[in-house]
Amino acid sequence: MKKCEEENEVLIPLVKILKYQEYCEWVLKKDVEDSHLMMCKNGLCSYHEGVIEKSHSIVTELCLNGVIEVDTASHKLLRVDGEDVKRIEHNRVVDLNDNGERWEGDVLNNQPYGWGVLYDSENRRTYEGFRIGEVNVCYGRSYYPENQKVEYEGGICEGKRWGRGIHYDRNGNIVFEGEWMNNEPLSKRVVVNEENQFLHSHIEELIVSKNSCNGKEWTALDLSFMSHLRVFEVRYECFENVKEVKLIGLNELERVEIGKNSFTKCKNNCDYNPNRRFCLKDCERLRELKIGYYSFSDYSVCEIENVPSLEVIEMGELDERSRNFRCASLELKSDSERMK
Repeated sequence: MKKCEEENEVLIPLVKILKYQEYCEWVLKKDVEDSHLMMCKNGLCSYHEGVIEKSHSIVTELCLNGVIEVDTASHKLLRVDGEDVKRIEHNRVVDLNDNGERWEGDVLNNQPYGWGVLYDSENRRTYEGFRIGEVNVCYGRSYYPENQKVEYEGGICEGKRWGRGIHYDRNGNIVFEGEWMNNEPLSKRVVVNEENQFLHSHIEELIVSKNSCNGKEWTALDLSFMSHLRVFEVRYECFENVKEVKLIGLNELERVEIGKNSFTKCKNNCDYNPNRRFCLKDCERLRELKIGYYSFSDYSVCEIENVPSLEVIEMGELDERSRNFRCASLELKSDSERMK
């Protein structure tokens, strides 16, 4: 009985993550103006977290605690998982504590639930926007209490600056205007190592440091959500547990370079593994694909399809036993003159 309870404690969160990730992938297949998503790891599962802009005013926040959707133009809360938003009461005033902090706006179960204004104990406005309970969500603006000037206005996820937003100083001058993620200005060049393994949807240049991402949680690598990716560079001995690599529909991708001994479990004596696949498809600007020796040595499938700009394919080294895709067959399909 105890064993079953322990297994349930592990399986139930995993099932929640998988169902949530299925929903994320379904949303991403729909027509959206932009997405600001970060790929996170939880045990052997990965999931996306962040903000999706479905149109100029419809914003969806995705996180493990639920899915929230709002209309920033009409200030309406459209969806919250597990709640009937029709029950929301509007134009309510709620005292949040004995210190005098209060919320004026949308309320559910006597808690902030939707659009409204948050005041501090000295009757100063500190926040205006969407809020669920004690957490700011989706979109809003925060204020400097001492002079009531806007400090930040833009996207929010789980209380953090996320998506498009503007940070102002106390005099109203712009400090930073642009993309945010996880409370920080977005970096479009990301170096992944043992300390930093967060990936987001606006990366243009992705560099994976040597001996990185070899944990058991890295079982698949799908970069299809990185629509802005131009360069993907992996140093040596990375991703040893990854069974499937997908580089699909990356229209900005120009160069892929994989170092030696990456994406391989066995390193030297390679066994056939029918479940290990490399898929490179529909990348119209890709010009170079370079793979170091022993990388993908135990992969059984190598698919390269519809890459009309591809000029260079290098695998392994001349006069060496490189063993790239040793048990796989390679078929190139393209209508490009470069591939004839």
